[in-house]
Amino acid sequence: MKPTNSVMRCCGRGRLSRRINYYHPFTHGIFCYFEYMKVTNVALSILVTVKLEDLDSHSAAASAVVGKELAKQVASYEKENQLGYYPALDFFQQSAVGVEPDLLDAADNLAWLATRLVREEVRKRLRPIFASLRIDSMQNLVYTMPKVRPGKAPSLDELAEHFTANKVRLELTARIMNQDGQEKDLKRYSSQLVHRWLKEHFEAIEVTSCRQQD
Repeated sequence: MKPTNSVMRCCGRGRLSRRINYYHPFTHGIFCYFEYMKVTNVALSILVTVKLEDLDSHSAAASAVVGKELAKQVASYEKENQLGYYPALDFFQQSAVGVEPDLLDAADNLAWLATRLVREEVRKRLRPIFASLRIDSMQNLVYTMPKVRPGKAPSLDELAEHFTANKVRLELTARIMNQDGQEKDLKRYSSQLVHRWLKEHFEAIEVTSCRQQD
């Protein structure tokens, strides 16, 4: 017997019922049964690293070059003023000192582009595999405070990597439908789905947080 159609209905308390109709070829009758589904929301925090070639193919400026030049100018400003830390880009944008305006504009453009590429690719790849998907927030890590501190040998290279603008953190809420009676580790299951469907399209994917919502 093959199903002829199905109808979904809300049963409340995060559950759905699905009526599936079957046609019997010998009796020419229609048989139906109800399948109950549990709806669960899972919140995920994901760190995505965009491939440099993908980012540079949409930009006039090379992201790695911009990152290295930003690192040099930020490190020079820190050394001159003996700060003991590397300021975030917001400091230079607001104070208009230490870093060339054109370089700040290039970093802004690259950050916007990387965020757009991540948003489009995540929606395209993940929407079909979840019952619903919502992007709650996105942030390019180029705007965060650098974790590296002055005085360490590889600090300039690490600073250049931070300012390359190809890392985006996003918060997602995914809805999963699970058949009643079939218990799953939904947090692990969701993380595996995200990694499986995104890994081929980015340089790196890391699910940093995953929690099941009531």
